[in-house]
Amino acid sequence: MIEGAEESARRLDDFAGVVEKRDATLLAISTSCRPPRRSPSTDWSIRPHVEGPHVKPVARRTALRHLDRLIDTGRITEVERGMFRAT
Repeated sequence: MIEGAEESARRLDDFAGVVEKRDATLLAISTSCRPPRRSPSTDWSIRPHVEGPHVKPVARRTALRHLDRLIDTGRITEVERGMFRAT
């Protein structure tokens, strides 16, 4: 048996929960077709105490990766360049 397997499994489950929460946030935002550069705020993917010039680019890249996955699974469509809607 691999040492720490239970802890690793718990952490993966926790991470999956975070991904699902972020997806739900994007799906809720996507009902209004706002582009990701204006929403969600960085709070949804970056902890509030984290500051620096990297925060906004990382939050945007994270949002775009989530959008790509939601598009691939048919849960969101891009209705025009940079505008998304939940399906």
